[in-house]
Amino acid sequence: MRVWWLIPFLLLLGGCNHLVFHPEKPHYPIPEDLGIDRQAHFFRTPDDLLLHGWFIPAVDAEPARGTVFFLHGNAQNISTHLRAVWWLPHYGYNVFLFDYRGFGHSQGKPSLEGLHRDVPAALDYLFTELPVDPNRVVVYGQSLGASLAITAAPQSDYFAQVQGVIAEGAFTSYRVVAREALGNWWLTWPLQYPLSLTISDDYRPIDTVDDISPVPLLLIQGANDAVISPHHGEDLFNAAQQPKQRWVVEQAGHNNALSSETARREFLDYLDSLLK
Repeated sequence: MRVWWLIPFLLLLGGCNHLVFHPEKPHYPIPEDLGIDRQAHFFRTPDDLLLHGWFIPAVDAEPARGTVFFLHGNAQNISTHLRAVWWLPHYGYNVFLFDYRGFGHSQGKPSLEGLHRDVPAALDYLFTELPVDPNRVVVYGQSLGASLAITAAPQSDYFAQVQGVIAEGAFTSYRVVAREALGNWWLTWPLQYPLSLTISDDYRPIDTVDDISPVPLLLIQGANDAVISPHHGEDLFNAAQQPKQRWVVEQAGHNNALSSETARREFLDYLDSLLK
């Protein structure tokens, strides 16, 4: 029996949550040659879930040049997203990253409302419990994490002390990005609008990006990003207040704008400019 025609209706019945979250519980091995010292930390959310994170201290830097609070994308967990930031400790920066609820070693099930509790709780924990200079903290997110950096991080009581927000591959709206993803598949193309309506649009980055100011905002995009259309970054930039910058990295795709040595050097120079 052919069941392919049932897929759109199953998606409609189950909502489009799978378009937003792809968590995995197991942590995958990290190559030893990364040369990092991961310290496990656990903290609780306002609704009493236990979340798990890693604090990676700067290598051979005392004191550290600063601390990067990293928010990962929508798939797997921090073990697979660690490669986005593992290099920063080797240049003197601490890194703190954590599994959202339902991801990795964290309790619960993912939801947009829940993640907007998780991120402020993690940022609060960083400022109150970790051995960092509270005047040298930067928020950096990729994709889903980039959008959470815009909408959720400012809900922390300590956000005013953040020296900068960096959002790579951010999108304007969960509903819009879901509709665009559905429109890329012939089977769901006819239903892209009704299916996208099952996604909550209560936390649209385009509605709150102007609230980041006066904290400096940097929007980064890969020029060849096939997941998040470049118009999202342009729209966010236009809606944001100063101080703001937008980098479009040629030859880069989704979540790999900082994969080259040149891009990383420019990123480090930017961090230093924020924290000088």
